[in-house]
Amino acid sequence: MSQDSKFNPELFRFDPAETYKWHVFPKTTLAIVTWNRLEYTKKLLDSLLRLTHIPHEFLIVDNGSTDGTAEFLQAFAEGEQTVRLILNGSNIGKARAYCQIQKAATDGLIVLFDNDLELLSNYWLLHVQKAFHAIYLNSEIRDVATAIRVVNCDEYGFRNSGRHEILPIPADRNSPPRSSFSSFDKSTADAANLLDESVVMGWTEFLTGNSVIALPVSLLKKLPLDEQYPVFIGGVDSYFCKCIRDCGGRLGYIENGPVARHNDWPYTAEKIAAYESMVGRRARFDLHYLRWKLRDLKKRFAGRKR
Repeated sequence: MSQDSKFNPELFRFDPAETYKWHVFPKTTLAIVTWNRLEYTKKLLDSLLRLTHIPHEFLIVDNGSTDGTAEFLQAFAEGEQTVRLILNGSNIGKARAYCQIQKAATDGLIVLFDNDLELLSNYWLLHVQKAFHAIYLNSEIRDVATAIRVVNCDEYGFRNSGRHEILPIPADRNSPPRSSFSSFDKSTADAANLLDESVVMGWTEFLTGNSVIALPVSLLKKLPLDEQYPVFIGGVDSYFCKCIRDCGGRLGYIENGPVARHNDWPYTAEKIAAYESMVGRRARFDLHYLRWKLRDLKKRFAGRKR
C-alpha cells in the first residue's frame, strides 16, 4: 500500500466557502486585552494567524501601553482587514477593558485571550466550534462558556473540573475535517463512522483567566460586568465566572481538544509586586472601585433592615 493511499487529505481540508454542520457560529471575534509586554502579544498574534484558519475578526483593547505595543497594534490593524482596535489613554484595568469588549461585540462567538497566551494546536477554532456543536446536539443548554487547556498550568490545579461528560457527534450530524475528537482511527474505521466524534467536557464552577475562554456573544451581553469589580490581585476570573453562573450559564473545559501555553508563568516577584501596587492605588483613588464598594455597603445595609 502506497503512502498516498494511507493519507486522505480531503479528511483534513477546510474551505471557508463551504457550509459545515459543526459551524455553529458563522462569525467569530478574537478579543485580546494588552498592556505592555509587546513580545508576548507578538507571539499570541503570530500563533492566531498561523493556526486559526476559520474566518474571524480581531477586537483588541490596549490599556495605555508605553513599550511600543500601541504603535505595533496600529500597524497590525492596517495590515489586516478584520481588526477593531480600541486604544485607551491609560491603564483602566482589565475589568473595564472587558466592559469595552462587551459593548463592542456584536454577535456570534467571542474568544477571550490574555496577551501572554500562545496557541499550540492547528485548527483550534474548529475544535471550539465542534465543542459547541456537541453541547447543542446533546442538551438544551445554550449559555455555555468553554475553555481550552493551558498545558503548563495543569500541574498547578487550575483546570479543576468536577464532572466529565462525553458528548458524541454522530457522523451524520458532522462534517469534515476530522479532528482530535475522532472516535475511530482513520485507517480502521468504516466509511460510515469516519466522522464519528466525541467531545469530553469537564464541567466546573471556575474558568481561570489563564485559559482561552469562548462564549456566545449573546451570553456575554447578559453579564452585569459594569456592576462588578475584581477584588483579587491581577485578575477578573472570579467575578467573570460568577457573572456567568448568576445568569444561569455553565462553565466547562474542553478536555480532549486543542491546547495553549501561558508564556508568563509562573509569575515573577516583579509582576506580583506590580499587581499589589495597582490594587493599592485603586483602593485609594479609583472612582469605579469606590462606587463598587458603596453599592456593596448599600446592599448589606438593605439586607440588615429586612
